[in-house]
Amino acid sequence: MAARFESLIIIRYKFLINENGRFRCGAYQLDKDTKNSVLKAASSVVCLASYSGHKKLFICSGFIMECDNDHRGGGDSDTFTGTILTSAILLQTRKAAAVVADDLKIDVYMAGGTFFKGQVFAVDFHYNIAIIKINSDVPLPTSTVRFIDNSVALDPGNHRAGIEDFKLSPLAPCQNSAISSNRFSLYPGTKVLALGRYFADSYDMMAAHGEFSYGHCDFDCKELLIASCQIKKNGMGGPLINSLGEVIGVNFYDASYTPFLPINIVYRCYRDLKKQCHIPRPWVGLSVVDLYERSLRELEILKQMFPHVVKGAFVKQALPDSPACIAELCAGDVIINCGGNLVQSCLELTEALWDKEGKPVELVVVRKSVDKPLSLMVEAVKTNPDTYRWPVPEPRVVNNNPRLEVILC
Repeated sequence: MAARFESLIIIRYKFLINENGRFRCGAYQLDKDTKNSVLKAASSVVCLASYSGHKKLFICSGFIMECDNDHRGGGDSDTFTGTILTSAILLQTRKAAAVVADDLKIDVYMAGGTFFKGQVFAVDFHYNIAIIKINSDVPLPTSTVRFIDNSVALDPGNHRAGIEDFKLSPLAPCQNSAISSNRFSLYPGTKVLALGRYFADSYDMMAAHGEFSYGHCDFDCKELLIASCQIKKNGMGGPLINSLGEVIGVNFYDASYTPFLPINIVYRCYRDLKKQCHIPRPWVGLSVVDLYERSLRELEILKQMFPHVVKGAFVKQALPDSPACIAELCAGDVIINCGGNLVQSCLELTEALWDKEGKPVELVVVRKSVDKPLSLMVEAVKTNPDTYRWPVPEPRVVNNNPRLEVILC
């Protein structure tokens, strides 16, 4: 699938197969620091294979988010339940997208081939997220996750001035304040690693290093970000990690780069699927991009009128007859606050709207034709039930070798 990029250069790193059939990263050996980053996350990364009856459906990766002690009895009788996050594509047939396959069986493998039978706990085909449960006699390793901040200030030395000057509402308490108060700053060129687990033999780790990049892909899901790593399809559902070994996103597949869903959204999906088996999908009818992506001319005009606005979500369009259109939001507006929460990026706008389904929400915007911020009330309605499309290329067979078919699927 073709991808559209604006002024974007991607350095590509591929998974390649060495003489032993194992995966390595590009043409280069991983350095010590990179290996340390991978090893911090590796123990929680799993391989998953799905079957409908005896027919193999898909192979992908995932990672263990939680491990709970079931407290059945005591001592040696205790059992543990591991909760795995992966791609929902694992569960569907190619002929019936967004539908869980009949007679579904899930095999889960950890390092060294340790095997578990998986059970589907919850799935959301819109964000392509599935939760799989496994039972174990021993505690299972879990991932460390960290929310990201991918906002970029137009004037880094002045990025704190906006709140006081505009007398905006203070930040509302965040349900996940322990996480969001210490976000990982993700800038263009930040080193990242896409991880997966190999399906066969000793179930080795796969690691592709690359960089966080700004750009847009052709997937329906506009919340996706991109990294320059290149993975195979069985790396889908695996974690994208930072240099500290912390999970910052879930990987999906494209032939040229790695789209990933930020952990900020993934964590909310995970939380809501566990709690209510439902993910809210509030919709206001806006097409937005991060402020820094606009043209130099637009930014210069904005800076002349509002010199302290250095971050925000720029409105490209308010769709006709949408709640945003009814509330009189206009193309060119910059959203700087949503429901009392400071908005510094499109990702933060998504987060601020997350729990507002069916509720009115206050948006504070700056508009070049008005000399002060505007407060507009918008009704966040439920989205159209149609889900995002998540295309997956067909498997390729190399020399009719079944093992290579598994590698490339």
